Amino acid sequence: MIINVNNEPVEIAAASLLVEALKDQPYQPGSLIALIRSTESMKRETDEFDLMTPYGPVRLKLNDSNYAVLFREIARNIVGKKVRWQTSKVLAIGSFPTQIEVSHDRAKYERFDCFFALGGFDSKSTYLMIAKTDHEGQYGSPGAVMGRITKGRHILAMMKETEALLDISPVVEEFQESNTVVTDDPKHILSDFDSIETYIRVKLENESPVACEHFLVNTEKGFLPITERTQTYCACSSELDVNLVVEKSAIREPGMVTVRNQGSGMGRIYFYLTRRQISNSHSLVGSVTHGLELLRAAPVGAKLTIVTDPSRIMVIGMSQAEGQRSLEARGLRQKRTGNLADDAMIVEQEPELTLEALHEDEIETRGVPGDQINDLVLTPEKAPQTYRYFRRMTGLDHKPIGTLKVYFTFPDMPLVSFAGDTRESASLLPENPFGERSVPGELAVTNMSRPNRGLIGIRFEESEEFGSTGEERYGTNMVGKVVSSLDLLKKDLVEESIIYVRETIPIAQKKAFKKAKVASKGKKNAKGN
Repeated sequence: MIINVNNEPVEIAAASLLVEALKDQPYQPGSLIALIRSTESMKRETDEFDLMTPYGPVRLKLNDSNYAVLFREIARNIVGKKVRWQTSKVLAIGSFPTQIEVSHDRAKYERFDCFFALGGFDSKSTYLMIAKTDHEGQYGSPGAVMGRITKGRHILAMMKETEALLDISPVVEEFQESNTVVTDDPKHILSDFDSIETYIRVKLENESPVACEHFLVNTEKGFLPITERTQTYCACSSELDVNLVVEKSAIREPGMVTVRNQGSGMGRIYFYLTRRQISNSHSLVGSVTHGLELLRAAPVGAKLTIVTDPSRIMVIGMSQAEGQRSLEARGLRQKRTGNLADDAMIVEQEPELTLEALHEDEIETRGVPGDQINDLVLTPEKAPQTYRYFRRMTGLDHKPIGTLKVYFTFPDMPLVSFAGDTRESASLLPENPFGERSVPGELAVTNMSRPNRGLIGIRFEESEEFGSTGEERYGTNMVGKVVSSLDLLKKDLVEESIIYVRETIPIAQKKAFKKAKVASKGKKNAKGN
């Protein structure tokens, strides 16, 4: 049978497993997939009407008032009515009878408002009026506005007295009613499905580079979890520990993606399912160009495969040679600084934001010898709050190699301290103090209980009394350990100097992961036999 997989026809055998349709398709294992059965095309009326004139259609968008309901009921009675008069303020079409209540009050009207007016304060002589300017008037039915002219506004100036409305017709939209099933089981048996969506593609917005980078960082592994869902949106709150800026905002149409840039929930990513008004608290990330059915059906807890256009530009952590190849594959030129050797490690990239880098003639990559990068084993399970703070201060929360700026040191000092942030650490509660003694290589942060809160330190000499930042046990939050050479770290260390750090996985953990992977592969082979 032939099914449509991500808009491409794929031929598979009847009753095939879903996994057979996923070959060469963008898909992260464990992600949700939408299986869609389409039915016949259907039509439905919208809240818009075309007023046909001798010069073309004028589009009227109704509001939700009782006058809009009345317009729908009597629209056919207005067809054929002529322009009876027009002034600099209004154009009047009619007349026709209604039962609108008469009033002598005045009302304010905005340009292109469409409303009912009573000629001679008599509802038997009702007119369809279109405001040509903002003004205040007395038309016998104050505030009887049923909508606004949204398209064909230039035609109003062309209309002449005695020219008639040729027709009034509702705007009808055509849609496909579908029956969508979602699954993350690759062994699901396919039958009677017309199409499959395995991923969501997002076209990024050029005017929100910071928000887009936040989105790219969160989706760099190829997927995103859905943590909240309402009738209006799906959202991901997996990374709220960020600082963002106010960028481009817009009316949030279905399929648009935004990031909250301030207030509670800053950093939350939203995928909109229905229209919402503009908000300066939301920076526009982009629009979904594929996978809307998958998005509409995704429940809380689902993992969705995400493809971005463009993908992230990040060469930090590569060698200079690898960075050059990566940039050239994107049509970008590299400008090497620092250590220019092919095997030098890239520790800085300028510009760092993807959407800014795309508009530069060349990307500057700073290289250092590999032994200048200090490897750390961090302990998020023991000190989750301190771990998040440390990653944010070093930049490891968004790039493979981070930086620490020396705050205080001198030769033969038993530790080195690095600059932190007193504001960011104001709520850094005590957690994971050092044990009987603090040993060389241990990495810690001063918690909120001490005046120097937020300070980061590395211990060079053992101490039973003081931790890595020079504080006593209750003021010290242990967050990890330096596992590379401390002698190389101390070399040429002076105040204001920068050191580079990288988070690594402990050897024991790597072995355990490799062992589990081999065991899993063995089970699969056994089942296959």
